[in-house]
Amino acid sequence: MPRSKESFNAMRESTKQKIEDAALSLFARKGLSVKVSEIAAAAGVSQGLLYSHYPSKDALIAGLVQKATEISSQSVEGISELEMPAAERIKQTTQMMCLMFTEAFEAVDYFMFMIQVGMSGSPLSGASLYPEDAPNPSESLAGILAQGQQEGTVVPGNTLQLATTYWAAIQGLCCYAITGMEVSPDPQMLNRILLKEGQL
Repeated sequence: MPRSKESFNAMRESTKQKIEDAALSLFARKGLSVKVSEIAAAAGVSQGLLYSHYPSKDALIAGLVQKATEISSQSVEGISELEMPAAERIKQTTQMMCLMFTEAFEAVDYFMFMIQVGMSGSPLSGASLYPEDAPNPSESLAGILAQGQQEGTVVPGNTLQLATTYWAAIQGLCCYAITGMEVSPDPQMLNRILLKEGQL
């Protein structure tokens, strides 16, 4: 009995998701040099079927970058738009980051994947893949830190450097996590990078 259009589309979408999941995990751990054959094997599909969804590895990477940027933009924008003191917004950001290690591990893979893209030195790391209106996490956090310094809750210093240091700490934790180490960071430890002692 021939498949209905709905079941065919559902099966195709399921296969595409398997390819993306396998690629994301491999790229996060091994970098962008991973071969298409490795991705197909991890996804349990043939290379031909993979190419029917993505004509090239670059197209697959571009699709994952777009997804990662959308997820990041929604999270960053959500916290940036909250009308509350900077210290509270920083604490919410840290809480969200800590939860990804225990409740949303796919976010760790996306985080490390984007690091790999940024370090690749290939045209894929260029600005053309990123929506022009996508917020930059370091710049968004720096804006919150500037507000916090005015409120007297954030430590003194260059806000962009502070933001970069904070995200570098998150990156380090992600590196440990993808190697299989159990990571459950204490939010207060991360907040100490940015907040004054009385605000923790």
